[in-house]
Amino acid sequence: MIGIALFTLIIALLGAGAGYLLYQLLTNFQPGSNKINQDLERMRSEIDPWVGELVPWTQQEMELLSHHRVNQELKKGIAPTAKGVLTSIYNEPMMAYSYKRYVSPNRNALLLVRTSNHEWVYRIRDKKVEVMIDRQVVGDIREDGRFYHRKSNQLLAQIQRGEDELILPVLVGEREVGSLSVPEAPSKIYDRAFQLLAPMTEEEEALFLSLSAYELIQKELPVRKKK
Repeated sequence: MIGIALFTLIIALLGAGAGYLLYQLLTNFQPGSNKINQDLERMRSEIDPWVGELVPWTQQEMELLSHHRVNQELKKGIAPTAKGVLTSIYNEPMMAYSYKRYVSPNRNALLLVRTSNHEWVYRIRDKKVEVMIDRQVVGDIREDGRFYHRKSNQLLAQIQRGEDELILPVLVGEREVGSLSVPEAPSKIYDRAFQLLAPMTEEEEALFLSLSAYELIQKELPVRKKK
């Protein structure tokens, strides 16, 4: 009798586990807009305590942003998630992020990035990355890595890539406003992430960060590679 009861319990537990895995698979495969919005609200809630501790963001402070990360959490599974905070070179919290990858043979993910005063949302797909700034859709980062306006198709910003992949010039429009450093082990060092070359308007800074923040953060995320 004990053997039968134990066998029945094991089958039930296996069934529950399989049911949970099936639920995760179905709810994270090709998510619709409602699912995306629900996940985004959950991600906002999860990092809200960190956002409240971020140092006030200014262009002067922006030059102090480093590659160092704290509060890193990575959960593996059918739909991997990650979150954390980028600090200044003085270990002050400056930029918080949350990420989720959906079930797909191709790139299909959601990334939320926050500073003390602005929010970026990246809807990552295989052919492009849709960018929202402060909850407004602005444009797409396309396969060539350039950031285009959604409606006018105007080139908004770009990262120039060449032989030196450790220093990447960033252009807003046709003007080089700064560069992004890309070390080999970003989470372990306090080196500056940016070198600014010219003052920027608030709009230019938002465009600069749209590309630069995405480039910085996605380096250590479980993003499925393009085929």
